[in-house]
Amino acid sequence: MTAMVLSSPGSSPPPSCFAYTKTYPRPSLLGQEWTLVRVHACGLNRAELRSRANLPPGVPEFNIFQAEYYVDPPAILGEEFVGIVEEAGSASGFQKGEKVAGLIYGGGKAHDGSYAEFSLCHRRRLHRLPKNTREALAWEVVAAIPMSMVTAYGCVVLAGGLERRKRGSTVMIHGVSWSVGIWAIMLARERGATVFATTRAKDKADHLKRCGADHVVLDDELESEILKLFPKGIDIILELVGPDQILRSLGFSARYGTVIVAGVLNLQWDVGGFSPVMIPPTRNLSFYAMINSCTGGEDDELDTIEGLLRCY
Repeated sequence: MTAMVLSSPGSSPPPSCFAYTKTYPRPSLLGQEWTLVRVHACGLNRAELRSRANLPPGVPEFNIFQAEYYVDPPAILGEEFVGIVEEAGSASGFQKGEKVAGLIYGGGKAHDGSYAEFSLCHRRRLHRLPKNTREALAWEVVAAIPMSMVTAYGCVVLAGGLERRKRGSTVMIHGVSWSVGIWAIMLARERGATVFATTRAKDKADHLKRCGADHVVLDDELESEILKLFPKGIDIILELVGPDQILRSLGFSARYGTVIVAGVLNLQWDVGGFSPVMIPPTRNLSFYAMINSCTGGEDDELDTIEGLLRCY
């Protein structure tokens, strides 16, 4: 099969990190819960950037799949894709020919990713596309949606509990100017929240407001602006800059507010001496990267991308 192989991690410019081949071995199913998908398009994610730069993956990225952690990236990167099922294991719940979106996160996963003609995906991370999606949107457009939208939904709606809060609750996205942050703005506004977004780039403010943010401030003005606009704090804070910002974000949260750490834009996984005893008793802290599509049934409505789009 054709594939883009990570041959020279750390090289510059980025395309020089890869070698294109038409003779890479086509993968075989790893078990009956697995599928083989013919990839029509794949998205780009920051975990791939770290692997491409020869940086180790973060353990938290693997969430409920900790057993799959490997320090070294696979030969083929790629965290998400859309395509058509080519082969389905008997326990996968899928059939050949179905249009799907796959999430295979974690830069050190034990098998190859989606920068290839075919990609493996476990049933827990494969989602059926709505029947009209492919007709309405090009494959390359659909491929840019799943990982970022599912992550934003899991953070703001599930972990943050936005739908359980009264309409007009406040949501802050710290470090908003990437795909998860943009989806978080739209999902929060759809549910009647007042959205407060931060960025380091002044020239992005107008764009973020067009996406739905009610207030946009520069990061170095954050402390003073929050006190002016929300003296009682923020109900839900989505922390995308990094885990080392936890204490700062907890300080911005309202009584019974929730801080969700889901990004590492600054590449800092280390919280620096943080302990759970530092969490105020009237605040909540969650690390949330993906939905709990495993043995728990509380997220059954998200077992398909179609279910998620219905929620949206």
